[in-house]
Amino acid sequence: MKNWDIHPEAELELEEAIANYLSIDENLAYSFDEHYTTCRNEIVADPLRFSLRRPPIRRVNLTPRFGAYYIAYMIWKDKPIILAVAHGSRNPYYWSHRIVESKKLF
Repeated sequence: MKNWDIHPEAELELEEAIANYLSIDENLAYSFDEHYTTCRNEIVADPLRFSLRRPPIRRVNLTPRFGAYYIAYMIWKDKPIILAVAHGSRNPYYWSHRIVESKKLF
């Protein structure tokens, strides 16, 4: 069993971001996926490390090449739940309904 989960809509966002970068350049898409995975692994290793925004939400900004994206997550039942892989230009907290949904899903 893995020690983290991802909301289904966040998983779609990740796939869309990778597809977007893939349409530009294959190496760029690979780099984005690799950077996301590194950030996710850092979240799993130390979930309290990243800034608390609106409790219970924490946020990791992908840096610097992919700085327009961030990972929003919460800790639920002692493990991180990724709620969004969001682009910073979208409406803030458009994904907030996922908090309640994730508590039911996971």
